[in-house]
Amino acid sequence: MRPATFLLLAAALAASSANAQTIVPNAENGRIKAYTCGGCHGIQGWRNAYPSFRVPRIMGQHYDYLVQALSDYRSGARQHPTMRAQGEALSDQDIADIAAFLAGGAPAVVPAPTPVEARAVEDAPGAATADAEPANPPSE
Repeated sequence: MRPATFLLLAAALAASSANAQTIVPNAENGRIKAYTCGGCHGIQGWRNAYPSFRVPRIMGQHYDYLVQALSDYRSGARQHPTMRAQGEALSDQDIADIAAFLAGGAPAVVPAPTPVEARAVEDAPGAATADAEPANPPSE
């Protein structure tokens, strides 16, 4: 290999590893994010309507398995309409947090497969203002 080619390759590898992001799973955030999971996975003996099968219990499952399964639903590698719809909206951090909560713990640091791009969120038209009445006023 020519020295110039080697230097270019080394610089490219260094730049890509500098952009690598790490994810620290947070089980408490995962508890909040996994709230809807219990609607199906938290009911003992629950069966799916179509196709008919027993809904698996996920609490206590292995962390790595949960990360892989959720990532596969997100990418479409695993085909289940409901889980695909749930997985599409999950970020790498969401997946790590949910897996940490469901597994009851997680590795201290997990490398992110790809950096997640932040996006701005704007208030919806007609968003509540400080002088708006509360949706559930206190009873007197």
